[in-house]
Amino acid sequence: MKMNRSWIVFLALGGLVLVSCASDKMKNHAKESAARYWQDKAYPGKASDVQVVEAEQIDGGQFRVRGIVDGETRVGVFSPESETFSEGYYSLAAERNKKIAEIEQELKYWKEKAEGLEKENYKMKVLLNRDKAASDLTHGTEQKN
Repeated sequence: MKMNRSWIVFLALGGLVLVSCASDKMKNHAKESAARYWQDKAYPGKASDVQVVEAEQIDGGQFRVRGIVDGETRVGVFSPESETFSEGYYSLAAERNKKIAEIEQELKYWKEKAEGLEKENYKMKVLLNRDKAASDLTHGTEQKN
């Protein structure tokens, strides 16, 4: 049985289209998984701030997914076999450092607020002592008369 050349080209192209479709389907699945992870688990309440930019296949059949979450670039890995997505240690460390910086800013705010209240408290004590001394003087003078 002899196949003509156009059929061979057609079948080869059909195979490439099928492989390409499967690859695109897995990339889309990786992007969806990353979006769900970033929206639901890692950054709840920021669903509108999540943009999945790209997914590319890496070693071992996994996909590296890049996205923008709340203005910051995030990178994670999607594993099709286990249907899991992970950002890995680096992103968690970056988030921890971000949280520490936020807590340090909050601590600075509360220290300044406490110092302001201490100054206000000191002013009130001075006024109270002044008023008390003035009251003692006027009461002491009235009692002698």
